[in-house]
Amino acid sequence: MSFNSKLRTAITVVFILTTVVAKSVSAQTQTAVDSNTTSTTLRSALASEPKKVEAAKPFVPSAEKAALDQTDEVKVEEDSIVNRGASAPNTTTEPRSETATAPRSQPAPTEKWQFVFSPYFWMAGLHGTTGGPNRTIQVDERFSDIFGSLKFAFMGVFEAHKGNWAIQSDVEFVSIEEDKATPGPLFSSANAKVKSFVFTPEVGYKIYGDDKGSFVHVMGGTRIWHISTDLAFNAGILPAVEIKSSRNWVDAVGGLRGKAALSEKVFLMGRFDLGGGGSKFTWQAFGGVGYNITPKIALVGGYRALDVNYDKNNFVYDMNQRGPIMGLGFRF
Repeated sequence: MSFNSKLRTAITVVFILTTVVAKSVSAQTQTAVDSNTTSTTLRSALASEPKKVEAAKPFVPSAEKAALDQTDEVKVEEDSIVNRGASAPNTTTEPRSETATAPRSQPAPTEKWQFVFSPYFWMAGLHGTTGGPNRTIQVDERFSDIFGSLKFAFMGVFEAHKGNWAIQSDVEFVSIEEDKATPGPLFSSANAKVKSFVFTPEVGYKIYGDDKGSFVHVMGGTRIWHISTDLAFNAGILPAVEIKSSRNWVDAVGGLRGKAALSEKVFLMGRFDLGGGGSKFTWQAFGGVGYNITPKIALVGGYRALDVNYDKNNFVYDMNQRGPIMGLGFRF
């Protein structure tokens, strides 16, 4: 091939390559222009959209607008909470049982001590025998007879209660003096002075009780006695003789004590005990009815008997006291 032919062939190839490159560049330029045009058009549309929306919105007063803004904020917060709840891991556990969730019951507060003081007056007669060595005197006096000879008397019961436990102390002190004609010619008359002190401390435990105030207590304790006698036998056939003596002893006692509430105001009371140790034997019985004058004061009336048989060391006190009894109970 001649040089001219080669030159023409080379020029033709260069022309063809130039044409292809030019067309390719033109196509890429047109694509970029179209893309920029589309992007510009979208931005223009978005920019103009809020203006159309604002133009479409009606006029809203400032107060209503503030309320609407707050509503929108609440909705946004609710949506946010819902989204967070949906995205949060499931931490729900099985509900615990009532035993596990309910608060533990607190122990009931300790009951306070309650106290009752009941002064009473026992209209008891004396029936029995008392005296010293080789000289005794028979006593058979009703209360109406003794009342004129009564020098001094004090009687009262003190009680303390807490829960099922009870403490009770009964105190009785009586001083009497009486002149009495004696049968037979040996002595013309006799003068008797008798002082008795009886103290009965006991502890009780409730074995029955209800919300109305009824109860039954088992009681146990002691009965402490002090008896002194001064017997003066005035001269008859025999010369005058005076015998003074006194004794102290302790008896163990046990029994029952109870109360039955018939209504809010009226109730029945009773007790019985027996024992011995210092004496041969002793027993006591009481039954009565009570009336609540106020929540703090009660009136009680009934009948009581107390018996003891002591005969030791040349001293005799075999006596039975019995008669009606009246008292007032003060709670505090």
